Amino acid sequence: MKAQSVPAGALALRWGAFGALYAAVSGALLAAALPPYDAPLLGFVAFAPLLLAVWRAPQFLSIPYALITAGVASLVLTGLPFTAHYSYDYLALVPFGMFGAFLGMTLMGARRLGSAGGWATVLGVGATGVLCEWLAARLDFPYTVALTLWRDAPLLWLAGWVGVWGLSFLVWAVNAALAQAWAQRRITTPLKLLAGALVSLHALGWLQMNLPREREIVRVAVVQGHRDFFPEWIRQAKAQGAQIVVLPEVSWNIPHATSAAWQHAVCLIFGYWDGRNSAALAAPDGSVSAPYYKMHPYGGEPRSWQEGEPVRAFPSPFGTLGAVICYDTMFTEPCRRQALNGARFIAVPTHDPTTPNLAFHYLHGATTTLRAAEHRVPMARSEDCAASMIVDEWGRVRAYAPPHEPLAIADVPLGSGRGTLASRVGDWFVLGYALLAAGAFRHARKHTPRLTPEA
Repeated sequence: MKAQSVPAGALALRWGAFGALYAAVSGALLAAALPPYDAPLLGFVAFAPLLLAVWRAPQFLSIPYALITAGVASLVLTGLPFTAHYSYDYLALVPFGMFGAFLGMTLMGARRLGSAGGWATVLGVGATGVLCEWLAARLDFPYTVALTLWRDAPLLWLAGWVGVWGLSFLVWAVNAALAQAWAQRRITTPLKLLAGALVSLHALGWLQMNLPREREIVRVAVVQGHRDFFPEWIRQAKAQGAQIVVLPEVSWNIPHATSAAWQHAVCLIFGYWDGRNSAALAAPDGSVSAPYYKMHPYGGEPRSWQEGEPVRAFPSPFGTLGAVICYDTMFTEPCRRQALNGARFIAVPTHDPTTPNLAFHYLHGATTTLRAAEHRVPMARSEDCAASMIVDEWGRVRAYAPPHEPLAIADVPLGSGRGTLASRVGDWFVLGYALLAAGAFRHARKHTPRLTPEA
């Protein structure tokens, strides 16, 4: 008896349902790769089920699948069941929805590239992912899938050469190669070569981090909590040998800061409001530096930095020290400018909005290791609630303050003050990805047959 063929519409419907399941799996894997769960290797597989679903299902499902992935990730990160106590807490889901929209744009590009294009598909998906991140940042909604690697210190050194964009490209390319191999039911050349490259890059990073180097060491403390307790915590930090102390965003004022710096003989980098969102360094002699102004306001916050104003670093007994404030770390330019200023250390006064499960605190805090590795400069993030940390120039977390812990203290080698290739090139890397994506789409248009849903 001859087997009866399944109508194309039924196949599309079947793959639509399976694809939704694959998208949900991708969302769960993505959340597991991110803080506070921190399984960085999952970042290299998280999007593979989603890409496979997009390649096999009808094109119009790309956006719904992306929203499912973002929705599942948000529920895992903000708490299951969703733990909002107030109606405005649900606003925490809005950024995840925006992420889903930009993720959908990446998936539509991946759908056009197809699964059978070899290197063109793998490189094209990677480049498209970077371009969507860059566009999101231009629209003041920065995100990066490189956050999945924030604890993968042996790989983060690569950001100094190719920027955080390069890490995102690598995450997307490996996922695309894995999904492509899955779709073709064989181990493909791109997957083998990328797997070998990942092993080699990790080994090279481990070797670099463990080479002996002579650097000036400073003891840094970050304070986490309410301003009423700052004097006592600064005293405790000094008692433990701290030379540099960092306070949160808009947390104190100049008279209090200069008095504490003089009394305890520490360099105190603090956030304050003086008509603008500012940070400054109070020196042990009681002097205070000219302010750094926050470059990127968040939400409805008024703008503090105006185009053309100097992005100031601070002279100190330890050389040039820099600061960026809170949302600034989500963008390439602020830390890049401080690296070009010769900063040997960058402080990050921060105040994150409180969301269920402190999801924004953990996600935003993860950018600290990426920016430190990108510009090869140690950083110290001081938040008033959670995820304060001290990070060395390789992106390794030297000290971390969980919620309700007032202090984190660590010895950190100062950076060279020379920055990296990424510090000098900045967003110009993206032009290369645009050219790569254009070449991949041109190849796909010529060589990839029209896709139809598979059984």
